[in-house]
Amino acid sequence: MALPFRLESTETDRLLALSDGVIAIAITLLVLEIHVPTIPAGNPAAVLSAVLAQQWHEFFAYVLSFLVIGLYWVLHRRVFVHIDRHNRGVLWLNLVFLLFVAFLPYATSVFVTYPGQFGVAFYAGVQALTGFSLTLLWGYASRKHLVEAGLGSRTVEIQAARFLVSPLVFTLSAIVAMVDPTLAIASWLLLFPLNAVFESRLVTSLEDSSVESENQPH
Repeated sequence: MALPFRLESTETDRLLALSDGVIAIAITLLVLEIHVPTIPAGNPAAVLSAVLAQQWHEFFAYVLSFLVIGLYWVLHRRVFVHIDRHNRGVLWLNLVFLLFVAFLPYATSVFVTYPGQFGVAFYAGVQALTGFSLTLLWGYASRKHLVEAGLGSRTVEIQAARFLVSPLVFTLSAIVAMVDPTLAIASWLLLFPLNAVFESRLVTSLEDSSVESENQPH
């Protein structure tokens, strides 16, 4: 009976296929929330450019959500690059992560429809929960020693910090939104430089771990 379970714990193809499918559908649904405006009869076609300009917040929400979901996909891929095997805990935590990813198009729609305090805070809150669920998945896998043996503890910690960057920014913005929604939206721009900094540190740590592994006697 041990053999089937061992085979199951190392089989990740279906898990990754489901994850990639849910993420791809969520990204696709984002663009479906952008509606083509209707020009009233009798108005010149030149009015269309002005009407499209009024939809700037819809385009902004689409691009932002696309990039953030794309970032979560990159981080999710990295989780399973370093995971050697999994258990039921990993499976269920991965499903929790996908639950929030699948909900992001709705959160984006709420933000587009109500871009005030509630809409901004709601959107930021869902984004934060999505990021925290992925962080929890990584933390669980590393604590249960499901990650590859050559991965140093410092690399694991930097990776965890990298996962926390986005949800912490969104959590802060959700709080700020209660006072100033515009400032909360502007704070989302911090996502890009902060993620770039931690990505640089992570790459350096991975390179150092690789050099140390090569220098160890076999």
